[in-house]
Amino acid sequence: MPRNIEEILGDMHFFSSLFGEDQRVVQAKRRMLKKVWSLFKVRYCHLVQPENLFLISVPNRVEVLGKHTDYQGGETVVFAGPKNFFAICGRSKDGLTELMNAESSLGTTLMEISNKTVRLLAEATGSHYSYTVAKRLLSNLERTPVSTPCNVKAVFCGDIPFGGGSSGSSSKLVMDFLIFTSAGGIFSQREFRALLRANALKAGMLLNQEGVDDFLLPLSMYLAHYENGLDFGELKGDRGVGTFGGSEDHTAILLGEVNKLLYCRFCPTEVIDKLQLPKGYLIVVAYSGMRAEKTKDTMAKYNFLSVAASDAVSRLNGLCQSSFSYLRDFYRELPAGERAFRASAQLGGCKDLSERAFHFFQESALISEAVEKLREGRMEEFGRLINRSHELSRDYLKNIVPEIEFLQKSAVELGALGASGFGAGFGGSCYALTERTQLETFLDEWKSNYTRTFPEQGNESRFDLYPACRGAYLEKVYGT
Repeated sequence: MPRNIEEILGDMHFFSSLFGEDQRVVQAKRRMLKKVWSLFKVRYCHLVQPENLFLISVPNRVEVLGKHTDYQGGETVVFAGPKNFFAICGRSKDGLTELMNAESSLGTTLMEISNKTVRLLAEATGSHYSYTVAKRLLSNLERTPVSTPCNVKAVFCGDIPFGGGSSGSSSKLVMDFLIFTSAGGIFSQREFRALLRANALKAGMLLNQEGVDDFLLPLSMYLAHYENGLDFGELKGDRGVGTFGGSEDHTAILLGEVNKLLYCRFCPTEVIDKLQLPKGYLIVVAYSGMRAEKTKDTMAKYNFLSVAASDAVSRLNGLCQSSFSYLRDFYRELPAGERAFRASAQLGGCKDLSERAFHFFQESALISEAVEKLREGRMEEFGRLINRSHELSRDYLKNIVPEIEFLQKSAVELGALGASGFGAGFGGSCYALTERTQLETFLDEWKSNYTRTFPEQGNESRFDLYPACRGAYLEKVYGT
């Protein structure tokens, strides 16, 4: 039996089941959802079936370890964060799609979806993602037994920092996908779930992984291909949104669990283990205010790291007379000394490719060691490896801006066990691992040091507790 949205708004357990027990986080989330519902009631309840609505929550992602390793078949440690999008949606009665941001300055996306085409009628912030989702869904489903997407009405709101490096763009894409597939009845269709699982097998995925949802796992890889434009089995891709990345973001966003870090391997996606920080330790995140947005210039820098990795594979295959697909394969097959030699040989005279391969090999070895330290509860050693991961990113990926470098050094000086920039880089955020007893003092001093040194970023920067939270959530609801 669906629940009334008003009932959910009064249920504090609902919010804590998604975001943990911290009451500041819980109350902030309740205010967000209340704002979304209040606006939806006024604007769209008469244009949908109010007894057939859907409530959606999609979190952001924090990357603990594994910088630019996922799309080369490497490993990462990630979790779903406490920043999110909330959305309420329903099937449209008037033949138009409206996706309204509750922050009015960010606009409303208008589209028209028919059996054959998707037309973008009015743009707003994030319209490119909404259009990409609707267009690929229509293309992938039109010759299958699955329903094709319909027009929808939705109101959404998010508190993920723009360009914060915590994958707000992927969260937006996942939210748009859940809006279209829930309101259109696609998400719950057995035929759709069977279609994704069948194509996951064709894409080489290992299903029936212990403790891993057998639908959300292939869905995470499928949605990653909405961004990079690749095929998923026989479900053909197109240009995507222009980001040549992997699927760690979508894995964390869909499969995240409260108080759990996901230790994953990619190409194809595999959840190796679910880890926990020992009691008494926590992660806090500082958003620098320097946006790591996928503007034309920043996307070119980001995509260069992806292209350089692929070029390094080609050069290494030539040197080793091999035919591997990913840097991961060299890491597995070549002895450590030979890996270092191949990378330091500058891959046919190209320093950029040499550094890209060297970084992958070093970060991969570091992750294995760090996971063991965490399992053993050796937190000081785990923290030192976090610091080393940041240094590798700075020195070899060259994606650490001065603001992030300052945040990392400042966190360590204030007593953090470890700190690191994370995400695509070129702006964004830094996380710190600290002891729970230091939380309030640490956050205040970290923020004070930063805003004193970079006053121009003071209004944009944010300093927050970041518990590991539940992944994306979807519930059928009703309301008037």
